[in-house]
Amino acid sequence: MDFKKSMLAALCSAMVVGVTITLLPNIANAADSERKISLKRSNPSEPIGRDAVLSKVKSAYKGRVLSVQEKPLPGYPDCHVVRMLSLEGEYLTIKVACSD
Repeated sequence: MDFKKSMLAALCSAMVVGVTITLLPNIANAADSERKISLKRSNPSEPIGRDAVLSKVKSAYKGRVLSVQEKPLPGYPDCHVVRMLSLEGEYLTIKVACSD
């Protein structure tokens, strides 16, 4: 009886691996869901704050904000990367003030 159970477990494992390998290439890459938002400083002497970034993102996209990271780039000191889960379940990476 143990032999039958182990064979069934091995067969199930092989099926799970096969399905995973088949479906894995069809899963969207993070690059596919990358968005950009342009945002300028209202006062040139003060950097863009987290609240301004979140306000701009929430006005453009609906969903749950997962993280906000400040990622200064050469020429773009106010660059922020926001990761978000949209209402449709899509994982979004939104770059705010990272390019023109």
